[in-house]
Amino acid sequence: MSSNPQDQNNNNRKTITIRGVDSDLYSRIVNLSRQSGKTVGEIMNQAMITFLGLAGKAGEKIDDAVSKAKETSKAFIEGFNEAKKDVVIISDIEELEANKNEITSLGKPVLFRNIKKLVLEDIDEPTLDRFIDSIVSVDELVIPRSLNKFKVLQKCKFVKRITQVP
Repeated sequence: MSSNPQDQNNNNRKTITIRGVDSDLYSRIVNLSRQSGKTVGEIMNQAMITFLGLAGKAGEKIDDAVSKAKETSKAFIEGFNEAKKDVVIISDIEELEANKNEITSLGKPVLFRNIKKLVLEDIDEPTLDRFIDSIVSVDELVIPRSLNKFKVLQKCKFVKRITQVP
């Protein structure tokens, strides 16, 4: 067996036929090899090494991202389940009118979700702060004119329209 590194390197090389190679790409590789003074095989080996390195790093990044996404979603679900114990969820309704007395009588904050039209009657800021947890996915929200819209907006996510009435 030869101890020469060049001979050992040549022992790992063999002629390989690859079907389906784009002729334009192959021509470009041939031209590059001529310009650089390297063989087509050397250029292809370097290209494949680079590709495998990138694919390996991309795979690691994807695995890391998937792992972190799983951890985040698990933490979110746990947090959501814990939080909803102290919240009344009112959801999936076409139209709902709710007044201060109805909301405060529940004794806990309310999360309004997936309602086409939600009308909050005679709600004041202390009631909003204490008894309305959030308003999510509501097409139209109607609030009293006396209520500060920006205070209400702090509780809203995915609300299409807010209207104030006297």
